[in-house]
Amino acid sequence: MLAKYILMNKNTPVAEFSYDLETHTVRRITDVLNVEYASPAMIDNKGNLTRGALNNWWQGRAIPASRKQIDRILDRLSLDSTLELAEKNFGLSLTDRYWINNPAEPKEWKDINFFANDFTDDLGLLTLGQVSTGHTNLMSPNSTLGGDLQKKWTIMDGDRMLIKSGNEMFRQDVQNEVVATALHQRLLSKDDFVPYSIYHEGRSTYCMCKNMLREDEELITTWDLICNVKKPNSMNDYQFVLSQYDRVGLENAEEKLSKMFACDFILANSDRHWRNFGVMRNVETLEYTRVAPIFDTGKSLWCWSESLSLPIDYEYVAKPFGLDGLRPEKQLQLFKDISWMDTERLKGFSDEVISILETNENIPERRLVKIREGLEMNIERAQFHYREAQKNRAFVPAKKKVKYSKSDGVKNTITGRTKL
Repeated sequence: MLAKYILMNKNTPVAEFSYDLETHTVRRITDVLNVEYASPAMIDNKGNLTRGALNNWWQGRAIPASRKQIDRILDRLSLDSTLELAEKNFGLSLTDRYWINNPAEPKEWKDINFFANDFTDDLGLLTLGQVSTGHTNLMSPNSTLGGDLQKKWTIMDGDRMLIKSGNEMFRQDVQNEVVATALHQRLLSKDDFVPYSIYHEGRSTYCMCKNMLREDEELITTWDLICNVKKPNSMNDYQFVLSQYDRVGLENAEEKLSKMFACDFILANSDRHWRNFGVMRNVETLEYTRVAPIFDTGKSLWCWSESLSLPIDYEYVAKPFGLDGLRPEKQLQLFKDISWMDTERLKGFSDEVISILETNENIPERRLVKIREGLEMNIERAQFHYREAQKNRAFVPAKKKVKYSKSDGVKNTITGRTKL
């Protein structure tokens, strides 16, 4: 059965399309209304809104099938696909302002969006792995909450708060987010990162953070920004990302990225993939306003490794610039200027980390010892890179100004010779 929808960005219609309710796919774009208000992920390299790109974006809108206990949730709700959840809440999210409007029964943004309107905890209880009894109200931003970890959006004192669970082995990533916050507070400005705290609900422990979006902002992940842009052969992935950040007018992108990846190196974050860092855009003016603050650093401190008994247990492939096997040290070396780093502020950090991790009863003492050893090794390596970067900056020879008249010929900037 086909339905007709209008893709909206807050109050602005973007495109009309027909939609197959059985296969949960876009069948055809029938009219493009305001293409500039679409996500970059929907636009091809010629500036066109395409059915394939819109479908890919929509498929990524749903809770992933890899989410733990997702089959139990679908069975509980008598649904055959997580995309049905997205359909039932108009595709609304708390990471952007996109939604789908039915022209036969039109809605208004002010009446349905989750930034201004309350929502129940019914579905959130299920997506966090808790028990939900009775009827479940599906009008919730948890219908479009991505990622593999169990999590939920909830409202606390009027703020939209994200609560995340941990992985199966040690549930260490809950405390890891708090550890990351401690590091960020030592080295960075408060606007550079999203702070996380511990949250207890019932007998379970979670990490929690406030929604990072400001008024009228949307998060555009780095993947969304680059996925439909052809990378020149002359650029590596890092240079390409910087060029795209520069293209949208973000002048301080290199420093912001160096902050994120230097902190990731210290914490051994193995999962800084293309979708968990990005930029912010104002949905009214379409101005790119800032690099997104650092978020989602839970897969750190070797939480994926069970024993940490061998050197190989500490190893991982750096993401996202090292998918060809690049070691984390090599990825860190992509960032030539880390003059923002005050290495003195790292003193005592390993003690602070262990004090945070000790609150997790699932982590044995011997593992804490091994984590400390790995962490102190990474701090030493980061400090070495900082010293080398400072040394290289100090000894860059100043460019000499060459004075010559037109009759003197042209100075070759590479050989120093003059061509007459």
